[in-house]
Amino acid sequence: MILNILLIAVVVLFFLAAFVLLRTLTFARPFTGAEPVVLDEVEPAVIAEHLASVIKCETVSLVDDNPAARRPFYELQLRLHEMYPRLHATLEQQIFNDFSLLYIWKGKNADLPPIVFMGHLDVVPAPAENLEQWEYPPFSGAIADGFVWGRGTLDVKGQVIGIMESVEALLKQDYQPERTIYLAFGHDEEIGGKNGAVRITRWFAEREIRPGVVLDEGGQIADGLLPGVAVPVAMVGVAEKGSVVLDLTAETEPGHSAFPPKQSTIGILSQALAFLEHEQMPAHMNAVRPLFRGVAAAMPFMQQLALANMWLLGGSVKKRLEANPSSNAIIRTTTAPTIIHAGERPNVMPGEARAVVNFRILPGDTIASVCEHVRRVIDDPRVKFEVRSDWTWEASPLSPTDVTSYEILSRTIQQVFENVPVTPFLVLGATDARHYRDLCDQVYRFTPLSMVPEDIHRVHGVNERVSIEALGKMVQFYIQLLHCWGADF
Repeated sequence: MILNILLIAVVVLFFLAAFVLLRTLTFARPFTGAEPVVLDEVEPAVIAEHLASVIKCETVSLVDDNPAARRPFYELQLRLHEMYPRLHATLEQQIFNDFSLLYIWKGKNADLPPIVFMGHLDVVPAPAENLEQWEYPPFSGAIADGFVWGRGTLDVKGQVIGIMESVEALLKQDYQPERTIYLAFGHDEEIGGKNGAVRITRWFAEREIRPGVVLDEGGQIADGLLPGVAVPVAMVGVAEKGSVVLDLTAETEPGHSAFPPKQSTIGILSQALAFLEHEQMPAHMNAVRPLFRGVAAAMPFMQQLALANMWLLGGSVKKRLEANPSSNAIIRTTTAPTIIHAGERPNVMPGEARAVVNFRILPGDTIASVCEHVRRVIDDPRVKFEVRSDWTWEASPLSPTDVTSYEILSRTIQQVFENVPVTPFLVLGATDARHYRDLCDQVYRFTPLSMVPEDIHRVHGVNERVSIEALGKMVQFYIQLLHCWGADF
């Protein structure tokens, strides 16, 4: 009897091991490089000069109607006209709310769905307290050490210039696309896009124009950014997280600090915040599976085995991902208390305490499910919350990766960037692309730049810069993609 049990156990273990091994071997997508192409010759030094020129325009997102803050946006428009005369002579142009630009490059076949290439013209401020940390002033547009320096070089004036350089170059060749191409550049992406991208998408909707494909900022060539992946990987954003901002309020009777109550208003609210931080929204592995499957071939075997057999090893994979804030953010809706206010005098117990909590919503969760989670976790009638209308939107739908447009995008990336693996991923921040969700189901987010971990910290940080060599590759990428997406596919 014991021998039979042992024999059965051995057989079961054998088949289990074989099953695990088979899943591992078939998990990684087979990697085949794209056929080589001859890329257009470009002049990186000239591109760098053009980018430096627009970096000098201090187009910080407009939060009021200050004439001094508006002036750089007008200056930017003038410089674009001067640098790209063919583009401005050939393409139709629409201007929205003074500063958001839409260029229309008419295609030969009006029946083909158009393509939209996106970027934004505004930048975040460079705080005065950090200015001395910059190697070159943030709005100097300095060209030094092989880089263009300044606010917006990475996010994303470099991308705007890359697109416009590419169109100008193709017009010089008398190229006309088969399908109509739109260049959409908002002026307020960094503060939500309500006066820029939202207005542009309304223009499309009013004319019943439904783009076939949209490409905005988002992913990049990630070099050293993915744990366990030793090679550069092109990450194409196929969705982005949503956001909901909640105002939490606790109220009690105010009083003297000499005889405080058993639990103060601040204590009540602090307890609620502690509960929310401790009991996070549940993790979901759906968003991470396509990402790791796309790069599995570049991973060590044991990582491939774990990711291919989540049914068996999902707990350990989840635990490892949760240990790092960046990877934790791709498997769950995150909870981030960002503002708290309470009290004005050291000897007075405040009657009200307020806090702001920002949840970044994973596709699959919703604003409603976040609110239900908050209500259940806090479970205290003394704490009320309201949804703020600003910085609140649902997670975007997932764009497909089994369509021709994505295949062309992947192939173009490989042709320009030395056959790097291409994988879909979830954009953790917000882009203007989310405003196109009702117009198009093929919305991708990719900036054709190679970035190392140090570069990520430069975005919205100090010493933002882009290499001159990278600008040349960016323009070659857009020229090639304009050719391929502009065709009848």
